[in-house]
Amino acid sequence: MSNSEVEALCDQGQKALKERDHAAANDAFEDALALDPDCIDAHEGLAKVSYLDGDLAGAITSYTKLTQLKPMDGRYYSNIGAIYNQLGEHQKACDVLRKSIQRDRKNAVSFYNLGIAQRKLKQNSLAVSAYKEAIKINPEMLEAYQNLGNTYKEMGNTQMAIINFKKAIDLKPNFEKARTALGNTEILQHQKKNSFSPFGRLVDSNPPAMKSAPAECKPLNEGERWVERQHVKHLADEIETLAKAFAEYIRHHVEPIILDAERAVAQVGDSAFGIPEVAETFRATVNRWSSLRATLKRKVLELRAHEELMNTPKSGL
Repeated sequence: MSNSEVEALCDQGQKALKERDHAAANDAFEDALALDPDCIDAHEGLAKVSYLDGDLAGAITSYTKLTQLKPMDGRYYSNIGAIYNQLGEHQKACDVLRKSIQRDRKNAVSFYNLGIAQRKLKQNSLAVSAYKEAIKINPEMLEAYQNLGNTYKEMGNTQMAIINFKKAIDLKPNFEKARTALGNTEILQHQKKNSFSPFGRLVDSNPPAMKSAPAECKPLNEGERWVERQHVKHLADEIETLAKAFAEYIRHHVEPIILDAERAVAQVGDSAFGIPEVAETFRATVNRWSSLRATLKRKVLELRAHEELMNTPKSGL
C-alpha cells in the first residue's frame, strides 16, 4: 500500500465532489479504502457522497465506521444524530447526540439537533435547554432562535417566543420564516389577551338586546365608571396600535411582495426560476395581512358592542 496513492485517490474524490460528479467521487473513495480500509478521509468522503445522493442509511454506515476509528470525535455522532432526525427516528437521534455532547460540549450543532429531537418527542422543556445551550455556544445561530421561539409558542409562552423570533430577525432582517412566525405569534398573543371581555366585571354578560326590547344597564358607582373608562381607553389604544401595525405591514411586506410577484410574472417568458418561492412567500404574507385585518375588525366590533351596552337605557325608564 502506498500512502501517496491513497492520498491521491482521496484528492481525486474531493475534486469530483466539487464538480458534482458523485459517481466518480464514490469510485475514488472506494478505491482508496481498498488500499487502506481505515482511511479517515475516504470514509468521510463516502459519507458525504451518500448523504448528497439521499442514501441516508449509507451515510450512517460510513459515520458509524468513523466513530469506531475515532471514538472521541463527537462530530461523527453529531452527524448521525442529524440524519436520524431527518429519518424521523428522534429517540435514536437523542441517544447518539448525547454521545456527541459527552465528547464535545462546545458543539452547538449537537445541542441544536438534540433540541429538534426532544421537541419532536414532546420534551419541550428539555428542548428549550438544548436550544439555549446551542445559542450560548454560538450566539449567531439563527435557526436555534427560530426553533426556540417555536418551542416556547407550543408551550403557550408567547412572550418568550416573540423575544426569540425578534432576536433571529435582528441577526438577519430578511429572515422571512422568523418574520412570519413573529407576526402569527403576535396575533395569537392579542387573541389570548382578548379572549375574554375586559368589561365582564362591570356589565351583564348577556349579549345586548335589540333596541325594541332594550336590556337593563348594570348600575355603576363613580369608581366603577372610572375603571370602565380606563378599559375603553385601553381598548382604543390597542386598536390604534393594531391600525399602525396594519399600515406598516402593508408598506413593508405586502407592497414589496406584490412587486416581487409582478417581476416574477414579467420574467416568466425567459425563466420560471423563483416563481414558486415568490408564490409561497406571497401566500404567507397575505395570510398575515388577513389575520391583522380580522383582529382589527374584531377590536372595533368589541368596542362598538361595549358602547351599546353602556348606553342602553334601563328598561321602563
